[in-house]
Amino acid sequence: MKVTAHKGDLITDVLFKHTGQDDDQLEADFYQLNPHVRGDFFMEETMVTIPEVSFKQNIKEVNRSWD
Repeated sequence: MKVTAHKGDLITDVLFKHTGQDDDQLEADFYQLNPHVRGDFFMEETMVTIPEVSFKQNIKEVNRSWD
């Protein structure tokens, strides 16, 4: 699935928002699919590919600990 990540979004937040999961293997798959992404957060609006997962939770909203 292709999505647009926004400036300041954390990669882990984007993964959790779209898959309901965030683990080391999912992050490794993400970086393999998106070699243009560097670092832990996005510096600008960026189109990325989210890896396929076998189970998706019904997530309504992602809250950051500082929100």
